[in-house]
Amino acid sequence: MEENYPLPLTGLRHFYWAAKLGSFKQAAEKLFVSEAAISQQIRKVESQLGIELFERQHQKVILSADGEKLFPYVQSAFTSLIQGINLLAEDPNPNRLNISTMPSLATHWLIQRLIFFNEIHPELTITMDTSVERKSFEQGELDLAIRYGQGVYPGLKSILLMKDPTVLVCSPRLLKGPTITRKDILSLPMIAGITDGVRTALRNIQQAYGIKDNELSETLLLKDGSLGAEAARAGQGISLQRLSLVADMIDAGELVFSDDFAFHGYNFYAVAPESHFEKDKVKKFMAWLSAEMKKTELRIQPLVAQLKF
Repeated sequence: MEENYPLPLTGLRHFYWAAKLGSFKQAAEKLFVSEAAISQQIRKVESQLGIELFERQHQKVILSADGEKLFPYVQSAFTSLIQGINLLAEDPNPNRLNISTMPSLATHWLIQRLIFFNEIHPELTITMDTSVERKSFEQGELDLAIRYGQGVYPGLKSILLMKDPTVLVCSPRLLKGPTITRKDILSLPMIAGITDGVRTALRNIQQAYGIKDNELSETLLLKDGSLGAEAARAGQGISLQRLSLVADMIDAGELVFSDDFAFHGYNFYAVAPESHFEKDKVKKFMAWLSAEMKKTELRIQPLVAQLKF
């Protein structure tokens, strides 16, 4: 093969992790991209090479004969590349901290507190990415991610920051009683997010209340779940929200939450390659972030204590 042959590096990286983990889904979680993106990139490599790298079966993929031949060479190449990069381990930007988090946490929680971190550590500049799509650490620019999930991110270390249950909320103007009932869930519009966490919480709530998919009236689907809190406060329906996000609205009487059920399966985690947690700038940010999250967890504790489930 000629040296100027256009190597599909992105596709090969996606192939490497899909083959190593034996799953497009786990590869997507590892690289902080969608499963569809993994499949698309691998298709491009297959098209360029004129072969099939995987045998696609129901709910799983396995390496083809050609994939088995290629994998050890790709694995060796990426291992060598990582080792070479590690030789340059000294942080080229020790005073710049690149973080990634969900837009709702950034807008309603992190931004208003960062001024206090800046007062303690004026020498650090923070760059924040707030896309809904998970960002990958593979390119080497991202230092730390703050995620709301189950804490399982293949190839990455995760540290629990705060337990934050998801609850049903709506404007008290829409209710006949003091709290949200099954009848309310069936009769009122549902404002829902499209992220995995929201969809998982919604399925759990449906199971708890014995509600079928066709019995829900989902009138508004949102990428940024925090918009659902504003829509609920405006009286547009019932919304699933993290308790920390709506605690002030509940205390002010602008929202009512159901104490009959809450989803506890997802919480806030700091996520990064294990070596990133050894960076001085990450250590400083983690110490501050953990303390602030603990304050918020204590702040919502009286509301958590009201939950019956």
